[in-house]
Amino acid sequence: MSARGQERKGASLATRAGLIALMLIGALALWVGDPVFWLWITARLESTQASMGPYALMLVGITLTAVAIGKGLSRLNRLYAEVTGTAPTVRIVVPWRRSMRDARHGGSTDEDTRVPVGLLEVVMVVAVLIALCALAVWFFVVHPAPPLPGGPGGAKR
Repeated sequence: MSARGQERKGASLATRAGLIALMLIGALALWVGDPVFWLWITARLESTQASMGPYALMLVGITLTAVAIGKGLSRLNRLYAEVTGTAPTVRIVVPWRRSMRDARHGGSTDEDTRVPVGLLEVVMVVAVLIALCALAVWFFVVHPAPPLPGGPGGAKR
C-alpha cells in the first residue's frame, strides 16, 4: 500500500472519529446543555412577582432547541454514512424476537430476527448513560441530600 493510501485511510479514520465525537457532544448538549441553558435563562428572567411567562418560554425554548440539535445530529449521521460509504447500522438481536424452539434444536442463525441499530442510536444511549452518571455524581457527591429528621445532623425532636 502506498503512503498516500495510508494517509487517506488515516484521514478517513480521523474523520470518522471526529464525526462520532461531534455526535457525542451534540447528544450531550441535547440531554444536558439544552435544559441547563434554558433553566439559566429562565432564572435570569424571573422577577419577584410570580408569572408563567418565563416558564412557558423555557418549555418552548427547550423543545425548539432540542429539535434543532436533533436535526444537526441527523445531518452528522448522514455525513458519517457518506464518509464511510455504508449505512451506519449495527445488528442486534432483541430477546423477544428469538425463537426458543430453534435455540433448543441448535438451528438458529438469528438472521431474520436482527434489528438494525444506527450509530446515532448507540451514541444517544452512551450520552444518556454519561448524563445519568453525571447526575448521580452531582446528586450523591457534590450536593448530597440532607439527612432525614432525627438522623445524624438532622433535626432533633
